[in-house]
Amino acid sequence: MKKFTFLIFIIYNLNAFCQSNLKIEIDNPEPRVGESVMFSINIDFLKNNIQEELGSEIELTRSTSVHGLQSDDFERVIIFNKVGLNKVGPFEFEFNGKKYVTNQIEINVQPQIILEENLMVRIAELNGQKYIIIEQLVKNIAKTKRNEFGEMTTYLGGLAPDNFEFAKLNEEVKRNIELDDLNTSSETLTPKDSKYGEIGFSYSKMRYRINFSKDFKDEYMLTEKDFLNLPKNYKLKPISIKK
Repeated sequence: MKKFTFLIFIIYNLNAFCQSNLKIEIDNPEPRVGESVMFSINIDFLKNNIQEELGSEIELTRSTSVHGLQSDDFERVIIFNKVGLNKVGPFEFEFNGKKYVTNQIEINVQPQIILEENLMVRIAELNGQKYIIIEQLVKNIAKTKRNEFGEMTTYLGGLAPDNFEFAKLNEEVKRNIELDDLNTSSETLTPKDSKYGEIGFSYSKMRYRINFSKDFKDEYMLTEKDFLNLPKNYKLKPISIKK
């Protein structure tokens, strides 16, 4: 029995030695249905193998990602169509006789955004990392602009009202719970069946990554006092932030 166990142990370790682990990453924790997510796997090993086969007289340059940036990762935009927990991976494949295995990630997908004036604040988590996500929609107004030649430009979907500012976290809360890696995006959203020239909504999404310091207490309650530019009559239920 001991010999049999020892043989299994040897086979297991040989398999582990002959395979490499690769990491799946996405750039959008807790995306919404229909929202674009960048999916990537680092494939440096492939570049190294190809370069070795090409020889020293031919140089293999870095690839161009969908963002136009230089990258050695395999990158694709993916879109989730199911609300709730979605599992991605693990993937297994072989290259030059060697086995490669990725990890598995679990993504909690939120429902598709509803086109109405609203402010939504939530805590998201991906692979143990927590984020504060602030989403806001405001109804646009029709907007045209005349250039120096007298030509008129009409903004399809309209623009946010003049002097409007989206809600955001104030500096004090950033110090209290050490937020970094602010990621912001904004766009104009219109219904799928909207007619040409129909006024839509300005949509903003802000994402803060939470880094807990050693001095962080057990809990921080996120309340209205932690925000700037909250809409009038908006009531935010306190949100608990824990390690």
